[in-house]
Amino acid sequence: MILLSTLMVIFLSACAKKVKLTIDGTLSPTQTTLYLIINEDTANAQRIPINDAKFSVTIEVDKNDFIRLHDYKEWPERSVFVLIPDSRHITINTWNGTIEGSPMSLRLQKAIKGIREAGPGTFHIDVFSEDPKAWEEARIQERAIRAHMEEEQRQVVREVMLENKDNNIPAWVLICFPEQASMYFDEVTKGSPKWMKHPILMKKKK
Repeated sequence: MILLSTLMVIFLSACAKKVKLTIDGTLSPTQTTLYLIINEDTANAQRIPINDAKFSVTIEVDKNDFIRLHDYKEWPERSVFVLIPDSRHITINTWNGTIEGSPMSLRLQKAIKGIREAGPGTFHIDVFSEDPKAWEEARIQERAIRAHMEEEQRQVVREVMLENKDNNIPAWVLICFPEQASMYFDEVTKGSPKWMKHPILMKKKK
């Protein structure tokens, strides 16, 4: 009887982690492909039907899963819509980049946007001269500015991971910005936070 009760507790705990979630939204009229990818399992990506620039899908996921909605299976670091299932209904709009119905998804979106904007991206200095010295000076200045921006980005990654140590956002940050996170890895993983055991990171280690 004790064994049966224990098994029931384990079973109910496992079931409690599952969330039935409806995701819908508005897309650009030119978008013809939309993938739903859970924890970067691209081999099992689900292609979502699109009708008149609208979509709707209902899925059952773990409450800790990352759900990426993207027109490409690759490049998770470029995706604007990565959802955390903290509710039963989430709505997105690719026209204005909004997410409704999910505070944690909004928090993740804001964090990733801040990290992207802090980095150098495609920054460069244009030179409108044929003088080799002018080109050399511009490249020196460009490297210095890019190095500063790269350090700023690493600091933003550090802050995001420390501010979210009690949730799973750092796991996604580590997937998208591994090089930037490596500088402060020991600090942000101090105490072995739970996010370090997220399935998306366990999958990466295999």
